[in-house]
Amino acid sequence: MKLKNKAAIVTGASKGIGAAIAKELAKEGCDVLVNYNSDEKGASEVKDFIENKTGRRAVICKADVGKYPEVRSMIEKAIDCFGRIDILVNNAGIALWTSVFEITEEIWDKTLDTNLKGAFFASQLAAREMVKVGGGVIVNISSLGANGAMDCLIPYVSSKGGMTILTKGLAVELAPYNIRVNTVAPGTIDIERNRKTDPNYPDDWVPFIPMGRVGLVEEVAKPVAFLCSDDSNYMTGQNIYISGGETDYIPMPRSDFARKR
Repeated sequence: MKLKNKAAIVTGASKGIGAAIAKELAKEGCDVLVNYNSDEKGASEVKDFIENKTGRRAVICKADVGKYPEVRSMIEKAIDCFGRIDILVNNAGIALWTSVFEITEEIWDKTLDTNLKGAFFASQLAAREMVKVGGGVIVNISSLGANGAMDCLIPYVSSKGGMTILTKGLAVELAPYNIRVNTVAPGTIDIERNRKTDPNYPDDWVPFIPMGRVGLVEEVAKPVAFLCSDDSNYMTGQNIYISGGETDYIPMPRSDFARKR
């Protein structure tokens, strides 16, 4: 196990990518604080999986990461339960699909508070604890949207673009303390939220993905575990896309005329 006896916090871990990351870290030997905001049932199911399938400890913690006092309480609970923090995965995030003329101050603030402010303050508070144990790892979960514009998601892509430079800033300042900070940016991943939001998901997206399919949550979780382990010990400040080539594709007709038959 690459992460034996480490203690981790995964925000937004009650479902989707966050749940997969929490489970994968536990499989690799971590005790995990499973954060959630509204889905207590999902968080409890992740906790049960960790305890019953991996034998590691798990605790659930309700906290809205967009609110500083709740982030602080989450960090304190991790210390109370595990005595240390070695890993923080900032996964919690929201995407409120809204056209440019319909974006309100509430939508803007809620998105940036959850996706960007929350990631910063969770990192700040966790890093203070990591210093006490000689170092640690922070992984921010970004998005394809950090690479460019997405229709009807201006606050979302703004927050994820901000996360890219946030990661670099944290990586530079925290490097002297042996704390590494990297970003994983998933492309189109098959999760329940996407299927509920877009009735044509994933079929409408597949033509834009060179690998010809959407990704699985496990295909995000395993690279996160890699970044949390000593296998990536000299990596910091990086933004790694897991997108099946979607970030590299310029939409255009297929050039069949150029292929030899």
